[in-house]
Order: sequence, then structure tokens, then C-alpha cells
Amino acid sequence: MRGTDEASAALFSYVDLEERIPTNHPLRLIRRIVNDALAGLDAEFDALYRKEGRPSIAPERLIRASLLQILFGVRSERQLMEQMDYNLLFRWFVGLGIDDPVWVPTVFTKNRDRLLTTGMSRKVMAAILAHPEVRPLLSDEHFSVDGTLVKAWAAMRSFQPKADEAGPSQPHAPPGEGPENAPPDKDDPGSPPPSANSGVRSG
Repeated sequence: MRGTDEASAALFSYVDLEERIPTNHPLRLIRRIVNDALAGLDAEFDALYRKEGRPSIAPERLIRASLLQILFGVRSERQLMEQMDYNLLFRWFVGLGIDDPVWVPTVFTKNRDRLLTTGMSRKVMAAILAHPEVRPLLSDEHFSVDGTLVKAWAAMRSFQPKADEAGPSQPHAPPGEGPENAPPDKDDPGSPPPSANSGVRSG
């Protein structure tokens, strides 16, 4: 029996984001490590904000959203908010519910920049690197990277081939072999007759 292609709006939503994310998804491990690191910085976050006033975006959510922007290469905060509006994976990682509204891009940017200018980004990164599941993956072995290759690879995303309006370039002919020095065509009635002195060396 063929099913009907009819969309019906539900009055209540029973979607559990935790059940929608696969158990073996790599973001599960990343989210657990990040949450552990952020929990250790709870006192640091309390010292940054006033006890009174209008509540801001939770710093934990700002950091998780910024990590998503880096991991998935989202180019702008506006695109990030658009992704978080309909992407259940992004909502789950950041900590938003299925019905929670996303933030205005400018509000998100101001709150994030205000948080990261306090040096909290270094503390968050240090806490993540010190996590028991991350520390075994680190090494003190020295290695070198050619900075020009990094810049070249980073520029590949913005590479756009230029249209050659003049057409492909023609190779330059050696001296004396250009079209002006070519012998006249015998079958061409418009070609001038050969000179009487052609081929005769003087003196």
C-alpha cells in the first residue's frame, strides 16, 4: 500500500536529540571532552560575568558553537546560526533544545568576542589538552612545517580560475620565421611576384 505524501503539523514535539545522534558519531567523544574541560572552568566563567543584569549567552554554548564553526568550516556567523536553526546535530552539540530559538548573528558575535578577549580561549584550549583522553595523543617530538605550503593550501578554497579573454597565448616564432618572412604562395593570385634580385647576392 502506497503511503501518502502529506505533511501534518504536530501540536507537541517528542523528539529526543540524544537519541537522534548515532552512538558512534565522532562528535560524541569531542562533546564529552569539551564538557569536561568547561566544567573545570566554571569558577572562571563566574568571575567574568556580573551577578546582576540581562543574562548573556552561556559561555559554554558560545565555545561549543565556535568549535562547530571551526570543525565544519562554516564561513560566517550568519551561516552558523542558519545551520543551528535546522541542523539537529548542531543543536545537540551546542546544547539547544529542539524548540529553542537560535541567536541573532550579531548578538552571538559580540558575546563570543567579549568572552575570547579575556584570554579564556587559552584556558579552554589548555583544559582540553590536559584532558586524560587527549593527553596520550600529544607528543613533544619536534616537527617543522613549511609556512608557504600552509598558505598555499589555505588559499585553495578561495581559488577561482581567471577567464582568458585573449585566448590561449601563441608561442613566439624565432627571428626570420614569422609570417611576414614566409615564402609567397604560388596558388595565391594576390601574392606579389618575387623580386628579380631575390636570391642573388650583391658584390
